[in-house]
Amino acid sequence: MTRKAPIRVLMAAALVCVCAGARAEGVYGPVPLKDKEHRLIEESRELNGHFARQSLLYTDPRVVELVESVGRSLAPPPTDDYIDYRFFVLRDPSPNAFALPNGDIYLHTGMLARLTDAAQLAAILAHEINHVAGHHSIVNFRSANKKIVASMVLTGVFGGVGSIISTGLSASMYGFSRELEQEADDRAVPLMLASPYDARALPEIYDILARDYEGITPRMPTIWSTHPQLEARAERTREQVAGAPSGRRDTAEFDDIVFPVRTMTIRDYIQDDYPRTAVALAEDLAARYPEQPELEQLMGDAWAAMGPLTELDETELSNRERMRNANRRVARTRQERAAQLLATPEGQAALRENLGRARAAYERALVLDASYAPAHRGLGEVAERLDEPRAAAAAYVEYLRKAPDAGDRAVIVARLRTLRDRLRTEGTSDVATTSD
Repeated sequence: MTRKAPIRVLMAAALVCVCAGARAEGVYGPVPLKDKEHRLIEESRELNGHFARQSLLYTDPRVVELVESVGRSLAPPPTDDYIDYRFFVLRDPSPNAFALPNGDIYLHTGMLARLTDAAQLAAILAHEINHVAGHHSIVNFRSANKKIVASMVLTGVFGGVGSIISTGLSASMYGFSRELEQEADDRAVPLMLASPYDARALPEIYDILARDYEGITPRMPTIWSTHPQLEARAERTREQVAGAPSGRRDTAEFDDIVFPVRTMTIRDYIQDDYPRTAVALAEDLAARYPEQPELEQLMGDAWAAMGPLTELDETELSNRERMRNANRRVARTRQERAAQLLATPEGQAALRENLGRARAAYERALVLDASYAPAHRGLGEVAERLDEPRAAAAAYVEYLRKAPDAGDRAVIVARLRTLRDRLRTEGTSDVATTSD
């Protein structure tokens, strides 16, 4: 599936731009629509078509069925004819979910990848279902003070999704008021207690989302990371479910179905320059499945993507330091940040250490399966970055022997020719001549 620009790019801008309206409470009975509110429902339906046309919907049938089945088991009977509970998965590694006024509920692959079991999935969906059941989008639209500017910013800067989102619908995607978010939290408790799923999963999701792998504030900004503070949400819901009986977890089945989402999300984090998050998720997954070479290779890719970054101890970071890190991320490109770090002895040492860890992970993958070709490619890339041309050439040759029809064959052959020329200049070209 072709991957388009992540939705979280839009989230980050809109979270800044959406202004809170007056304090409001949800309405859990029928809510007839007024004139302009019909457009909110039309936009909600149009948005699904837009996501589909942009290939943003994740369509693995087992994953979709899992999310749909859990969601359907929790959803109450609709109170209005314009509500039809439907559940979708969006390919975006940011940990997020959102609900639209017509009953469409979207879960990001990045959220799904971080969950442990079906009970945690149920907890996320229970929260989102309450946004629909309480007509929060409509309540927010009616109580807004007309200062919402998100759609103007989105339309002018981003186009695409932004161009079809009105000010009324923007709050559904980019965050309700603190009061409505808290209401959705609170009402998720009885919904979970009435379900077969373990209600104690509710505080667990906030514990998971509170982990700050990158040392930035806000933590990859999403609705779920900002309204209200995660630590407070975890504490409040933990008190609310204290003493709740054990319920369904379905951990093994959940793991089996979600496994490809986890590996895809790690790759997405590597691509999007969140290497610390990729390392953390890859290490966790490899520890749970120690016999799978793919996971060791993913771990190697994540450590290689770290480049000159050091490991992060989030407990030692102040909020000011986190905000400074976030500002640096916006102000400089990945290449500029890496170049700045490599200009220091600490950055150079971190690069060598991270590449050493990457090499060790690739070697572990080959211990598990000597024929696993991607690990040889990884070893070649590590050797190139460490200025070891002979080792790089040998690894690339082995990669092409193991995977003669590799999609990146032309790229690897070009690298081998460059390495061969260098080795010939140095008088030791025998390794790379097999590239042709």
